[in-house]
Amino acid sequence: MDSVFSTDLINLNLKAVDKKSAILQMAQTLVDKKRGNDVSQIVKDVLERDQLGTPQVDGIAIPHARSSGVDIASVSVARCKPGVSFDEDDGVADVLLMIVVPDSNGDEHLNILSELARRLMNPDFSRALRETNTAEELFEILNRSKEKI
Repeated sequence: MDSVFSTDLINLNLKAVDKKSAILQMAQTLVDKKRGNDVSQIVKDVLERDQLGTPQVDGIAIPHARSSGVDIASVSVARCKPGVSFDEDDGVADVLLMIVVPDSNGDEHLNILSELARRLMNPDFSRALRETNTAEELFEILNRSKEKI
């Protein structure tokens, strides 16, 4: 199986004013990179799922959804300054890890979410998400085993 990560899906300088614009830009990247087929559907599905709450750890938000607008299970990664709010109680997120999988993939997005949430407990992993200088370096970190950062 292909990796859910790709250097093509990493944006170290996302310009977004709110969660909807962030999700829209990340969905557009998925379609541009041939991992999705319908930007509007991806945005609709992620925002709909977001109404139930978006996991956030130390300013790293993980919006996620199953979507018919997605062809290949993917994690779009973005850093956004000064950040966007997914939930007022959690504050601003400056790193976004948007997980989207095809409708037919069952709970795969929850498995990816669980793995990323575990990795976020490691402060070195969180720091790398914020400080890595290139998409290639960040891709390598994302693809390493969870024990090694």
